[in-house]
Amino acid sequence: MSQFNVNDISRYRTQLMGIATLLVIFGHSVGNGVVMPRWMESLCGLASVGVDIFLLVSGLGLWYSLKSIDNEANSWGVKCWYIRRYRRVLVPYFIIAGIGNILAVMRGRTIAEAVLNISTISYWLEHKGAWYIAMLIPLYAITPVHDAICKKIKNPVYYTLVIVIIIVGISSLHFECPNVGLAQFIENVRHVLVHLPAFFIGFMLAPMAKEEKCISFLWMIVVPLFLVIMMKYLHFGYWPGFLVFSFVPLLCRLFCYSGKTFMNILSFFGKISLESYLFNGIVGSWIIVYLPWIYESPVNKGCYLHYALVIIVGTALAYWVNRFCEKALKKN
Repeated sequence: MSQFNVNDISRYRTQLMGIATLLVIFGHSVGNGVVMPRWMESLCGLASVGVDIFLLVSGLGLWYSLKSIDNEANSWGVKCWYIRRYRRVLVPYFIIAGIGNILAVMRGRTIAEAVLNISTISYWLEHKGAWYIAMLIPLYAITPVHDAICKKIKNPVYYTLVIVIIIVGISSLHFECPNVGLAQFIENVRHVLVHLPAFFIGFMLAPMAKEEKCISFLWMIVVPLFLVIMMKYLHFGYWPGFLVFSFVPLLCRLFCYSGKTFMNILSFFGKISLESYLFNGIVGSWIIVYLPWIYESPVNKGCYLHYALVIIVGTALAYWVNRFCEKALKKN
């Protein structure tokens, strides 16, 4: 009971992704106008923890996927890895973002704005579009390099901790920038950086998961809480992302005692996590534009009906796109 088997992160990977998906859906509710008590609004910050669960699990998964190419010819193996990774993310992204931008162009968005949006450049410049995809593109690019460095140094754990400390230090810097555009770019970079520790720590934990090593629950739960409190006290900012290292072991223990139906529901949402995130960000605007009578209806008081439709329609479309992409990618 007092030990957490790190391999549980791999064992319950899909269910953890499902929890992360549900946290993001809940977190986006306020942005869609849903009225709720103040204490519930504050809990919407858990969407940030959902993103960090995604990245923790992704870091672990990418280590395993890179491990699978070790026996292949090095250059060709890495090329194949890049193709597989980017294809898995960008194919559904281009389908969903493509549809969204075609509809936006029909409503007046310029072609140039659509190109910037689809290319994710608009995120870095204006904080518009799918920021998570904008983060994954460069993150995937550097992952094989990070893996190669981990293989060559004696202690990858210390190396990872140094990376995390550097990220925290850079992200905690605040200074006045007279150029508005540059200030926006720096803030967008910072928004990405605060989530990266989860990815690098997930990558670091992967070899431990493979060897089924155990870590004390006390370390996994108390230390992250202590870090969040100390970093806030020392004016490094509020870093709720570190709570993911307390949250994930507790979730894995919960999964050990959960029923099949509950686990299947989480698995469903975990499998469509990427597509669900993408649709959740645009279906709300579609309903407002194309079904304004629903949004303006008295029945939609508090935007509950509106966001219920966002969840239902977004989930259905996410499932369809996920199935389509799976079948299309299997043929290649």
